Amino acid sequence: MKKLAILFVLAVAIGVLIDWRSTAEPAPTSVTPELPVAKLSAPTQTRSLSPAQPTVQTQATRRLPASFAGTEVDGRLRTDSHGELIIDGDIRRVFDYFLASIGEESIDASVTRLRRHVEEQLSHPAEGQALRLLGQYLDYKRQLLILEKDHAQLADLNAMRERLSAVRLLRAGIFDDHVHQAFFGLDEASDSFTLERLAIRHDSTLDAAAKGAAIDRLRESLPADLLVTLVPQLQAELREQTQALQASGATGELRQLRQQLVGNAATERLEQLDQKRQQWQQRVAAYLEEKALVENSRGLGETEKRAAIERLAAERFDENERKRLLVAEHSVVERD
Repeated sequence: MKKLAILFVLAVAIGVLIDWRSTAEPAPTSVTPELPVAKLSAPTQTRSLSPAQPTVQTQATRRLPASFAGTEVDGRLRTDSHGELIIDGDIRRVFDYFLASIGEESIDASVTRLRRHVEEQLSHPAEGQALRLLGQYLDYKRQLLILEKDHAQLADLNAMRERLSAVRLLRAGIFDDHVHQAFFGLDEASDSFTLERLAIRHDSTLDAAAKGAAIDRLRESLPADLLVTLVPQLQAELREQTQALQASGATGELRQLRQQLVGNAATERLEQLDQKRQQWQQRVAAYLEEKALVENSRGLGETEKRAAIERLAAERFDENERKRLLVAEHSVVERD
């Protein structure tokens, strides 16, 4: 979601839209089914160039502001075998990429450049379909500014739900169902998950186990694409809160924290991992103690000591574990 400053500038675009809608092609009665979207559809303004993905140098991209140097257009405008525009999340990312220049230049310049990019990339009928979607998207941004004023972002679950519902209704009123889902489906699923997880965590009628079970059910309902994106975020959040908990000395509450953040199933997996780590650390500690005895033995020469240590490692650890053992020993040396 764009910042309010950008939304305010977009509000003046309504005059531009009127001229565009008169020339844009009518919306198709049917569109190609949405391609799978692998990432969240949150707008990304710029993206660093990859040697394997050189930027497409069009008339529009060559005239981008200086801050866009070293970036490529985020997303592609694609058509099917009939020349119809393929409706997917890439369209929104292309729009957001060009509109990110607002503030660095006038809205007229940004929108004109975006329109020109569409015209360069597409031909009839996809060109008209994309321009019509652009008009709707700018109209959505203008109305979103008004909605933001009426729904202040408060740290209250009910207020947050009302705001999310209002935004969904706004999108549904402007875009057809297919475009709505392609542009915002993953965003809305992510927002809903966040709100429901907060509600579960702060529900005083549920104990830790019940909260964990509720989180499990919530996670099972998520689209696979969204789950792939959310898991690293949840892991980072859990790691941060675990560190804070350990710093406070309240380590006994770790299980409850995990249940409330990632659910019962993930908590059990984490506890099994904790147990394996603890067992490994105990084995390494025991090995290092015996290794130290060998090294400090006065009755053995250096060659005999090395042979005894190698036998000790072979008896206590398999081949793969011995590779990890070298890393563990190195870590101990660094700490000392």
